Amino acid sequence: MSHCSIYVVAALLVVALSTAPVCSELIGLYEDTDLMEILDNTNFNEKVLQGNTSYVIEFYNAFCGHCIRFSTPWKGFGIQVYGWRNYVKVGVIDCSNELNSQICRDYEIMAYPTIRYFYPHPASNDIGKDFIRSFNIQVMKDSLIKMLQETQKNMSISTLCDIQPYEKVNVELDTNNFLTFIIIDKSNNRLAQELVIDFCPVEKVKIISALNSNTELVDLLKTEIYPSLYLVENNNQFKLLASGNNKTNFSNTINKYLETVYMTPFNIIDITTALNNLLFQKEKSSIHHDNTVYLSDLEATLRYSLEHEILSRSVISGESLNALNSYLELLIEFFPSNVRSKKFIKLIWDNTHLNKTVSGDKLGKFINSYEYLLKPYVTNHIWIGCEGSQPMYRKYPCGLWTMFHTLTVHASNKNLTTFNGKQVLETIAGYIKHFFGCTDCSEHFMSMATTIQTNVSSFDDAVLWLWSAHNQVNRRLKGDVTEDPVHPKIVFPLKVHCEACYQNGTDEWNKTEVLKYLKNMYSTISVRKIPFNNIYSQPLNLINSSKRSIDDDINYNNNIFDEKEWMFDINTCMVSYILSCIVLITLFYLLVKKRCKKNKYIYFILGK
Repeated sequence: MSHCSIYVVAALLVVALSTAPVCSELIGLYEDTDLMEILDNTNFNEKVLQGNTSYVIEFYNAFCGHCIRFSTPWKGFGIQVYGWRNYVKVGVIDCSNELNSQICRDYEIMAYPTIRYFYPHPASNDIGKDFIRSFNIQVMKDSLIKMLQETQKNMSISTLCDIQPYEKVNVELDTNNFLTFIIIDKSNNRLAQELVIDFCPVEKVKIISALNSNTELVDLLKTEIYPSLYLVENNNQFKLLASGNNKTNFSNTINKYLETVYMTPFNIIDITTALNNLLFQKEKSSIHHDNTVYLSDLEATLRYSLEHEILSRSVISGESLNALNSYLELLIEFFPSNVRSKKFIKLIWDNTHLNKTVSGDKLGKFINSYEYLLKPYVTNHIWIGCEGSQPMYRKYPCGLWTMFHTLTVHASNKNLTTFNGKQVLETIAGYIKHFFGCTDCSEHFMSMATTIQTNVSSFDDAVLWLWSAHNQVNRRLKGDVTEDPVHPKIVFPLKVHCEACYQNGTDEWNKTEVLKYLKNMYSTISVRKIPFNNIYSQPLNLINSSKRSIDDDINYNNNIFDEKEWMFDINTCMVSYILSCIVLITLFYLLVKKRCKKNKYIYFILGK
């Protein structure tokens, strides 16, 4: 490559990198030490599409409580089938990581966790087969064996031993094998096939799986108990070794016979210790309850909601699109933002509300371009009040509750005739139903939402309904594996924060005082932009949104934005951008001309 070309490429790289989006924080529920494949946008195609093995993959969301609970059995499942990795690999991919959003959208992941099984070398448009999700590891193993059996029947898995049911009567001994076993089992049991796969790596040992539907073989062996393990001897003679549905007994028996032919016993992974290590251990740490609402948490929630959860859908239409438009309208009216942010949300609504279908990919490009242009966020949208003690805790679910409480309170403060309390909650429920990634959480919320119609008639009712619903969830999740040990689930407000919220010192609620407390809490927002070094320090820069009109929102740097200023900023931005491009192009041209003055033409750069 000539010096001229190098300079041009370098210059273009500088321009490209200068406009590249900043990657989000990398979090996840799994580590490299877990016995599974950690997949992402950089290795998914290479490992799954171009790999030689089948894959069973969990598409998860690190913020999803059900995903956190499910991570323990999934890790255990990965441990138990780790010995099968030459035939099938267990993988995970975090859809809450923005870098993986396109993959999760392409594979039509609409709920978390979603598990899919992939044949070896799947086509790029093959989204996989749905795989059972169970907290019972054996149930998932049985399902995987069934999938592998179907795969082996339809295509070649070259290294996998035969797990198809044996249909012959006579067993022909292979002189290359030192030992041959046969297991007779029922059709609804997978122990025989599981042992075939377990011992497949052991050379010169063959295990045959047969079903009790092979009546001639059953009559020959006079099998009465299923499953039963036999040693196949010369002249088609069979020796009963073990019976009963006890895998450990069968494995130990086979290993004893390996020793008789001077073979090293095959050790299937002992998962007891590994599984015990997966048990949730709560750290001893000081417990802190902060009742401050931070704008940074609200903006982090809004950004993740708009740019990840909504965009995870490849196509948005029907009820989902109606829910999206209602959600955007709610944000436009009641999200405590500045004019830039409102314009940003309004532009998204303008782009969606007249369409019957919306492409998630196109909407994502639209949102990204206007976020870059408008700079709608006041803070650097990092987690402060909703920061967890570990990456999998709190964050977005905490932020979503905070934002919903804030919306109900601001709706009550503003008291618009075009909205009502019931509509606010139904809009929130619509978002949860169609866009919130945690399926289990969504189902629980929608179950509670059935009471909205009968229990809510005003904006204040909406504030109290959401507060009550939040406390119900906290009670249900108290002590759950998803609970942050540093921020345990509580029924709020605590007496230390609002003694008047309790009736005469009892545990009965004084809802009038609770309403006052909630309105004050979610109207008073801290604009602190960085996390605390000391979590007990006093939050700074509190503003009370109830004391000002939402229509002339204040920029939290104390500058007032109006329509003219916003248009002036946009025009200035566009002019500056165009001038910058002209200056850069001119500089590139002069630099190239100087470096390439020996060339009469520069067609090799600019083209003819």
